[in-house]
Amino acid sequence: MSLIAIALGTRNLLRRKAESYGDADDAANGRFSTADFLIGTLQSSHRALLQAVEPLSESEMSWRPFEGTESAGFVIWHVARVQDALIHRQILKKPEAWVTHGWAEQFGLPIDETGQAYSAEQRANFQEPPKAELLEYLATTFRAAQRAIDELGSRGLDVATELGLERTRYLVIITNHANMHAGAVNYIRDILRSSREVPEQR
Repeated sequence: MSLIAIALGTRNLLRRKAESYGDADDAANGRFSTADFLIGTLQSSHRALLQAVEPLSESEMSWRPFEGTESAGFVIWHVARVQDALIHRQILKKPEAWVTHGWAEQFGLPIDETGQAYSAEQRANFQEPPKAELLEYLATTFRAAQRAIDELGSRGLDVATELGLERTRYLVIITNHANMHAGAVNYIRDILRSSREVPEQR
């Protein structure tokens, strides 16, 4: 999804939201809060990820174009882990859902890792959790991000303050990161489609 498409989708989403609350004048004039904008971009990035992996089978989720490269399953886990860490550790200053909800134990993966800067060997040896469970964890972190924005509101995300600017910066990083990796999953799908290979059943 291009940045232009994201911007247009966000604008239209926020306009509909304002109109539904009777704020058509504000919608027309583009007067939206930081929280409104962040919710819109967050929803767009989450939708892009879901659309990217929706056609992939269980075996295709673990397929790698080349040894040591990322699979779609790895990408979804990595996006969810980074989102979880930034929302809870950096913005809310709370323990991550990865630990408190038992995801690390369920997946049998390290508590303190997010997949960031993984080596080729680590990516090659990564054991992808089942697709449904990966998407459930992704949804958990997405809902946490939404709740954080709702709870902080315009005052807590006021970019005129140092703390509000820092929180907003992390939320922008989350959406940009998710969009970047949605593109990566789409690229993996394109390679898979053209490779004529049948992924091994695991």
